[in-house]
Amino acid sequence: MTTQPSYRVPTDEAASLTGRLAERLRAIRFDALPAPVVALSKHCLLDWFGVTLAGSRQPAAQIMRAEAQAQAEDGRVSLIGTETKTSPFWAALVNGTASHALDYDDVVAAMAGHPTVPIVPALLALAETEPRDGKAFVTAFVAGFEAECRIGLLVGPSHYARGFHVTSTVGTFGAAVACAHWLNLSLPQWQTAFGLAGTQAAGLKCMFGTMTKPFHAGHAAASGLLAARLARAGFTAHPEVLETDQGFGATQSDSLDTDAALKDFGRGYGISGVLFKYHAACYLTHASIEALLKLRAEYRIDPQQVTAVRLRVAPGHLKVCNIEAPRTALEGKFSLRFTAAMALTTGDISERAFTEECVRDPILIGLRDKVRVEPVTTLPHPYVSEVEVELANGSVLRGSGDASRPATAADLDRQWARLVTKFTALASPVIGVARAAQVAERISRLDAVSDVREIVALATPT
Repeated sequence: MTTQPSYRVPTDEAASLTGRLAERLRAIRFDALPAPVVALSKHCLLDWFGVTLAGSRQPAAQIMRAEAQAQAEDGRVSLIGTETKTSPFWAALVNGTASHALDYDDVVAAMAGHPTVPIVPALLALAETEPRDGKAFVTAFVAGFEAECRIGLLVGPSHYARGFHVTSTVGTFGAAVACAHWLNLSLPQWQTAFGLAGTQAAGLKCMFGTMTKPFHAGHAAASGLLAARLARAGFTAHPEVLETDQGFGATQSDSLDTDAALKDFGRGYGISGVLFKYHAACYLTHASIEALLKLRAEYRIDPQQVTAVRLRVAPGHLKVCNIEAPRTALEGKFSLRFTAAMALTTGDISERAFTEECVRDPILIGLRDKVRVEPVTTLPHPYVSEVEVELANGSVLRGSGDASRPATAADLDRQWARLVTKFTALASPVIGVARAAQVAERISRLDAVSDVREIVALATPT
């Protein structure tokens, strides 16, 4: 016995949703991009190189690199932070895994995930095999980023609520779109790439706190690259994967918001909402961290005098970053309770602070166990939190944090300087201070670089 699918999208909206989205993304051109959008693409790339160089030394990246060497013959595509080269597919997989291994990369609310880590590894794999200039890189990157935001809005919060990791699922489309743009595919080929991306899009939130979460980013990058290359070669796929019955939207979302996916093309870009991490933990912990750091500085809190801590956060946090008793440094990054203890005890939530020893520190554990996480529905959005710190003298300190505000055009120079500081700290131990400075300088003038391989060549240990 068969039953009709219960999922339906109105025919007039569904008929060409994938095609319309592909057509508009395909039409993005460098000369039409506003200066702040070009600048933000450089910010994203600089941040990506920093987290990837540091991430290349993480166990997840090392294991994946060893597997690449066992499975693939030597190739022409670089594994960032090493002298090893491999095939395009494996390079995208390894570099994507390395770039998310620290969970220190950028986020964007429209996508509800990490936008850059699926796109850049796929594009760099093409940049080394089919070289083009920095303007082509910026254009393809912005198109991929825009696709992630549009498709993220299309499937809405129910996609994430079902347990899908958006960086992995929607990120596959972002990588495919960026590569389709780089390869100058025809519109039918674009729709094929969408279909191939959609059928590969996967990733489960239950993997947060394990090596599989960064693997999601690598898988998305490699899958998107493969989708575009197969589409160019003549492979076939359903041309309306986003809206068709039993397609991506039907299987992975409760409803499709086609208006959000298609409106105001060219009047604004999703990359304008990009947010960068300055604490090396899940972004949903950042509002609480910021609120606690402000209280710690203002009142000079003695951690030994803290008797209770309350964090009021959006209910969704409990399924993302609420590991109550983290056993590893990676799990610690997904623990509101543990990061709160770090904020109040040392104020250091940098990458160097997350060690296997720190999660076993009795002082941090003692304070961690005084933290209570309370889900509330009264906050304006998920990137806001309210905190209370109760002291032994009976006083209660209250504060709030808001990690939702992207940089304005006037703030871009200051953001660049802050990202250079972060990048230098992450990259210098791997490639040295001089080379790190050269990478940052090349990226600062990315739109004038004649061959993107110049930058990749510098991201190699001397």
